[in-house]
Amino acid sequence: MNTTPHTNRRSVKLFVATLAICLLGLLTACGSILYKAEVAQGNFVSKEQVAALKLGMPRLQVADILGTPLLVSVFHADRWEYVFNLKRQGIDTPSYKLTVYFKGDALDKIDGSNMPTEQEFVDSLAGNKK
Repeated sequence: MNTTPHTNRRSVKLFVATLAICLLGLLTACGSILYKAEVAQGNFVSKEQVAALKLGMPRLQVADILGTPLLVSVFHADRWEYVFNLKRQGIDTPSYKLTVYFKGDALDKIDGSNMPTEQEFVDSLAGNKK
């Protein structure tokens, strides 16, 4: 058998290139089955928390019930926005938004989407939605 070192190197390079292409194809195929983490953004506000709010409450008391607002606009200092979004792989989940308005230091208006109860939220996390 008459093989030269040059032919052996060429065969090794061809083998390595073929192996790399096969591994790349395998990793690309597996990319669709990899776990994607859940991403929770914002402040979850429950129906019970909204029910605890009373018009005329001072800002400090509202912050004690709802927590620090996600958005406080420089241009609208009398409006706090609480936004919550949960991204889950393969599941459409609603976004929730609650806006509270103040006149001076007193709570003046509450505006928001239909917030879930704490139990409804926990059930939706566990996938036990009825």
